[in-house]
Amino acid sequence: MSEKLTPLAHGQIDVLILQALVRKLIAKGVLTPDDVRAMLLEAARNLDLVGSELTPQAAGVIVQEDLAPAFLGADRA
Repeated sequence: MSEKLTPLAHGQIDVLILQALVRKLIAKGVLTPDDVRAMLLEAARNLDLVGSELTPQAAGVIVQEDLAPAFLGADRA
C-alpha cells in the first residue's frame, strides 16, 4: 500500500511557517543560531541536486548564502 503525500499548504506559506517556527524556537532558547546552521548544513549536504550529495564546500555556500539568511534573518546569518 502506498501513501500519497498531501502538501500542507499551497505556494510559499509552508516555507514562511517553517521559517517562523525556527525563529520562534531560537527566541524561546530551544535552539541557538549555531544549532540551526549545523542542521541546515547537514540537510544541505544530503541534497541530491546534481546526481550525488553535495560536497561540504557546496553545502556550506548554500547554507551561508541562502538558507541561514532565510531562517535566521539577515542580521543573524
